[in-house]
Amino acid sequence: MRRVASLSNPSLLSSNNNTPSSSLTATSSSLQSHLQACKTVHHLHPILSRFIISGLVRQPNSLFKLINFLLLSPHPPFLLHARLLLRFHFDAIPASSTFLYNTLIRSYTRTRFPEEALTSFLQMLRNGLKPDNYTFPFLIKASTLMNSMGEGKQAHAQIVRTGFQSDVFVLNTLLNMYSVFRDMEAARALFDAGPCLDVVSWNTMIDGYVKSGAVEIARQLFNEMPVRNEVSWSAMIAGYASNGDLDVAQSLFNRMPVGRNIVTCNSMISGFARCGFLPLARKLFDEMPERNVISWNSMIVGYTQSGDLESARRLFDEMPDKDVVSWSCMISAYVQSNRYRDALEVFREMQIDNRVQPNEVTMVSMLSVCARLAALDQGKWIHAYIDRKGMRLTDNLGAALIDMYAKCGSIETAIKLFWKLDRRNVSTWNALITGLAINGFAHESLEAFAEMQRLGMKPNDITFMGVLTACCHGGLVDEGRHQFGRMLKDYEIRPEMKHYGCIVDLLGRAGLLEEAEEMVKSMPMKPDVMILGALLGACRIHGDVGVADRVRRDFLELRSRQAGCHVLLSNIYAAADRWADASEMRNIIRTNDIRKEPGSSSIELDGSVYEFLEISEKQRKLLKICMDAGWMGKLSESRRLGLHGVEGN
Repeated sequence: MRRVASLSNPSLLSSNNNTPSSSLTATSSSLQSHLQACKTVHHLHPILSRFIISGLVRQPNSLFKLINFLLLSPHPPFLLHARLLLRFHFDAIPASSTFLYNTLIRSYTRTRFPEEALTSFLQMLRNGLKPDNYTFPFLIKASTLMNSMGEGKQAHAQIVRTGFQSDVFVLNTLLNMYSVFRDMEAARALFDAGPCLDVVSWNTMIDGYVKSGAVEIARQLFNEMPVRNEVSWSAMIAGYASNGDLDVAQSLFNRMPVGRNIVTCNSMISGFARCGFLPLARKLFDEMPERNVISWNSMIVGYTQSGDLESARRLFDEMPDKDVVSWSCMISAYVQSNRYRDALEVFREMQIDNRVQPNEVTMVSMLSVCARLAALDQGKWIHAYIDRKGMRLTDNLGAALIDMYAKCGSIETAIKLFWKLDRRNVSTWNALITGLAINGFAHESLEAFAEMQRLGMKPNDITFMGVLTACCHGGLVDEGRHQFGRMLKDYEIRPEMKHYGCIVDLLGRAGLLEEAEEMVKSMPMKPDVMILGALLGACRIHGDVGVADRVRRDFLELRSRQAGCHVLLSNIYAAADRWADASEMRNIIRTNDIRKEPGSSSIELDGSVYEFLEISEKQRKLLKICMDAGWMGKLSESRRLGLHGVEGN
């Protein structure tokens, strides 16, 4: 640690004039080989110490080689050392200083810390160096990566002051920045005033208009282009395909004079798949002479979006090379289809394969699986993995972690994690409010909602779902009515089916069945099975057969095959000694072959999740024996992550 600190002290980076020149030459000749073998900061420190003590810090050629090596290294800590060396010894290599600062700024755009590129640019200015036409494109890229249009506009102002706006390379990066931020008006003003445009300029504008949804304006530019290349055609085809205008996309695809490439074929496959024309997408996919990972991913996404997970999985297993999108897509598809065991299996295969590292999307999906299965140990392992890999806790990832801990019953950890976050947005507040609500902390949930409002955070429909859940769990009828009314009145949020379901359940549990029934009648949409089921559940609790009779008519009109409401009605009538009506409901179940979904539960043992489907008493005894004897791991070796119906043998 002392060696790292010494780099920030200029006096310790001064040259040693008493070192013999022969020693300097020997060290210089071996410097490159030592650096190439350097893989960690621990290895780097002795080399830096030797470099400083020997006086090579004042040798321009050696200093340039050292700094350049540090800048091009994939290790972010090396960039810090390079920046410190540049800060204190740029005067030793004045001719190369601007080049090295440009390399430093570019290097930070390749890391998770693009904001450091801006810091390095400011350091460059403080050292009296002038940026050139290579500096600004890297600076603009850093602003784009930071999603900071303000920083990008400041860089634009610097470009105007220094006169580099006429440089086509700089102009193209500005056009790309404004296109990424969807400010096509600013991009068009630059484009129209541009003294020199090339095919990249035109393509950037077309791509920007396409991604902003202005496909017809993009087409006008496309028609005016003096020279088109494959990128121009691909951008227009992708635009029409993504909008569902497949006839126009197909026409352009057939007219391409420069030959169909992988990019254009992928655009057509993605368009066909997105619009549900999977046979056409598959035909084009099979006819492609060459495919890349995007081709495979486009087909897999198409299959998953249509619900054909079996075809998606077959294609996934056939892929020669998978990237993080391939793995994340398959995992997300299983999660959205409630096939959590399959999602866990794919994630485990990803870990075994070990060629691709999970990203934020993968982690969010896996945390959702852990939350649904209440698999706290596996959730903790994923949290530790996120910390170990240095993944930044983004809004989505932070919210997913809070949600996982809350749904696994570890609400204290969820609360601590919430307050540790660098920033909190509506998603993280929603996770906290809902987490407190489902764990029975109704008043604390409402307090969190009040604090969120006090801080000026605008709630959304998910926020109010958490608030109404808190009222429902706490039996807070008046508060529930009040918050439900505020949705449209104060925040212009139109209540959805799920919100009506919550308020109906709240009123029903409180015995206010007629008010709950009136609420259902006032809905702007027809009630679904869940809302009618909540009302019937309240009728069952409070023995209100009159309301149950009226709900029955609405329920039978839905022709639902959901067994729960049929059983509820039968039980309500049986409790009221209306045996004929109870028998009728049972007959409907038998006649229509309506089957009750088997109840299931899961437990987590030694980091593995075991799911059980309504097991018998005999099976319970067997499981107890296995657990007491420590045989659970062996018993489920072939059915890991999902033990369905353990046999009695």
